[in-house]
Amino acid sequence: MAQTTHGVGGLSYDAKKRTWPAEFNVFLALIILVGAFELIGRVFLGDSFLFNTRANVDTIFNEARLQIIILQVSIVGIIAIGVTQVIISGGIDLSSGSVVGATAMIAMSFAQVATVNGNPNPKAMFIEQGWTDLPVIVPV
Repeated sequence: MAQTTHGVGGLSYDAKKRTWPAEFNVFLALIILVGAFELIGRVFLGDSFLFNTRANVDTIFNEARLQIIILQVSIVGIIAIGVTQVIISGGIDLSSGSVVGATAMIAMSFAQVATVNGNPNPKAMFIEQGWTDLPVIVPV
């Protein structure tokens, strides 16, 4: 009796041969990228990209650079939320730019700190954003 194979050209997939999940490949690529930029920074700039190698610094991480990286990634993440809404809603049309822009503006309005007499107040945030003016029953 002939062996049955699943695949093109007699190739078969054996799930037992996988050594780790596919998500680890992305993590490994991230580690390789960080290592490559560390090496490039040390060779061309003489300074580390993420780590403080100077003698006059107390912390091991370069906190200013990490903060810049997080801020830049957050902008892309906010835009990705808007694009995700367009993709989930059924397709890409001419209004996708406005949905992305509206998502960014809504996220920016939530990022504002609302204060009353210098103290943070969640109720003041809703007042600033106009949530108190919304009707109780919204007609459909």
